[in-house]
Amino acid sequence: TIEGVLSLEDITRLTDIDQIHRTLEIIHQREKEVDDELGKCVEDSEVAESNLDLIETLPRRLKNVFLDSKSLSKTISEACVLAENVSKKVRDLDGIRAKVKEATKKTEDILDIKSCVEGVAVAMEKEEYEVACNHVAKYRGMDSGMLEASSLALLRSAETKLKDIVLAKLESAVAANDEKQVLRFCALFGPLGMGDEGMEQYARFAQRLIAIDAGAIHKQLLKSLGHSYHPQTEGEESLSCVDAITRLFETIAGFIDERSATVEMNFGPGKIVHLIRGLQSQTDIHAVKILDLFYEHYNINRMVDDIGNSKRKDATSSIDAKDMAPLLDEIALMSQSAELFDRFIRNLAKSSIEKLKDPNEISTSTSTFKLKDGLVHVSSLNQRMQELIGQYLSIEQFFLQESVKKAIKLDELIPDSLISSSVDHVFFVLQKCEQRAFLTCNLPAVCAAVNLIITALTRDFREILQRNLADHFSGRSMMGRSGQDHHKLGYQTILNNLEVSSEYIFKLKKEMEVECIRVFGAVDPKMKSLLDELSETSASFKKILESDLEQIANSLTPKIKMYMDVFGTISYEISDVDFSEREVNDPFIQHFMSNMDTLLRPYKSTLTVPNYDELVQAVAKFVCNRLENEIFKKKFNQLGGLQFDKELRILQNYFGSLTTKIIRDKFARLTQMAGLLYLERVEEVLEYWGQKSGHMTWRLTPGEVRKVLSLRSDFSRESIAQLK
Repeated sequence: TIEGVLSLEDITRLTDIDQIHRTLEIIHQREKEVDDELGKCVEDSEVAESNLDLIETLPRRLKNVFLDSKSLSKTISEACVLAENVSKKVRDLDGIRAKVKEATKKTEDILDIKSCVEGVAVAMEKEEYEVACNHVAKYRGMDSGMLEASSLALLRSAETKLKDIVLAKLESAVAANDEKQVLRFCALFGPLGMGDEGMEQYARFAQRLIAIDAGAIHKQLLKSLGHSYHPQTEGEESLSCVDAITRLFETIAGFIDERSATVEMNFGPGKIVHLIRGLQSQTDIHAVKILDLFYEHYNINRMVDDIGNSKRKDATSSIDAKDMAPLLDEIALMSQSAELFDRFIRNLAKSSIEKLKDPNEISTSTSTFKLKDGLVHVSSLNQRMQELIGQYLSIEQFFLQESVKKAIKLDELIPDSLISSSVDHVFFVLQKCEQRAFLTCNLPAVCAAVNLIITALTRDFREILQRNLADHFSGRSMMGRSGQDHHKLGYQTILNNLEVSSEYIFKLKKEMEVECIRVFGAVDPKMKSLLDELSETSASFKKILESDLEQIANSLTPKIKMYMDVFGTISYEISDVDFSEREVNDPFIQHFMSNMDTLLRPYKSTLTVPNYDELVQAVAKFVCNRLENEIFKKKFNQLGGLQFDKELRILQNYFGSLTTKIIRDKFARLTQMAGLLYLERVEEVLEYWGQKSGHMTWRLTPGEVRKVLSLRSDFSRESIAQLK
């Protein structure tokens, strides 16, 4: 049998012609497959025969390759032997050359020793101490084992003598305040193996120079403040504490800046840090002295105590806040000078350390110094300035609160202005507080000051405005303890104060963002949080304003309803004659606009433009809602729909002329209703619906569209229901 085919015996038994045909087709198909397989086998046999022929020729070819490989291996072996012989000779030559080099060096060292012995004596005799120190440095770099005892003794004796001379010359130069000679002899400590001591000697001398200049500044300050037995002479410069401390910082910073390159050249990279450390400690001493005088002159500690006592409920404050502004300005300027000086020395020290291959060369055994700049982490000056900033903030808080209270107490209408005097006065004080804070260049102080501003706005100013408005709308009188009326302002003025205050807060926030980037390079996350809080404060003023403007709009609604009653009586199932008659004798729109002009005119002259815009928007919203409700009580024909559309356009243009804001969105639903009401056929709506709506966004739902179309008395219910 064949797979898929019956056996021959079975085939002979077949009687059904269809089955015989199917069997025959299977046999033919199988026959074709067998032929294809036989053809492939023949092709494969030809390839196999070709490969066998190639294999038969391989032994002859491989024999030649084997002979060539054997010859190449012999040649390589001979080359290896030759290379090994050459390499051995080269190694021998290298050894000989190293010995020659060593012998040459010893010869040179012997000559150098002789030169050093002779050169040191000659140079010292001629007082050429730099040359003598170079000879000593050269000898110190030699192997002492190869020096003769006599030469070694001479050189050591010369070194000791040279050290004594250099120290003596240095002492003389220090006594004479001769900086050039001090630098010269301090630099010679390096070749003598005492480089760090030389740097320390120069740093101590620099402290001495600075102490002289600082003493002169302090003496002049004492005269200026009247604390000296030597009175200030006529024409002599008068110094304030700010001038004194700024001059001290400028003197020290200038000293460091002018000598940084010289120090690096004479003492090595990174050594400027040692000088800065010494001068930082000197700065602490003299700057703190100036701060002590400042505290004493202004009696700051007592002032802060008095402020703390004044916060008690039973206390009567005798402190005059107006005298605090100059003091606060001086503290801010002193903080600025201290912060800028601190940044300067730390940046210079840090950049110097970064140039070193091993920054740990500058580190010390104490944890007092920072690894990045090698300076004291928190100096005495830093600590004292932090204390002063804390007291500055206490004084600033009191000054801010008292100034805001005074501005509110003396609040009055400004001629030819829509706001009262308190707004400009309060925000002038707040802006000065903000500017003063940034003047300190101290980020924590800035953050604290912004927090004070937010508190003053929300607790002191906003609550007063809100309470005044509440009293106005409730009809209560603002009577103080004395029985006098403290509320001299109309509620429109208070609304204007809220609007302008909200805008001023927003501007203040923007100004702070710019100042943050200018002073600190970026907006700190904590500062950003405070600025966000300031934005929320501005929004809270807006929220109160919107609520009260809505109350005004609600108070106007009874009259507006009365003006719109006429609309409810007008029919919009009109003829051509009626349509023409409406052109001449309009029963509603002109009278309505005239009444609205009369109603809104007082507010236009008493509210700021943004406030008046908000009021018009609220009124327009009410009018649109009222019209929409009335429309569904009416029936329209096409001419009525056209008439309503025309009246709606006039009304929209009218409200648009009253405000600087876009009013179209308030009339969007009504406009779409009017468009539906003047269609010729129901099916026309499909030309504007769905994908065919283009750029228009439908404000009506499908159900509302059908409801509006059902207002047309000439449209059949069946046609409207069939819309999809």
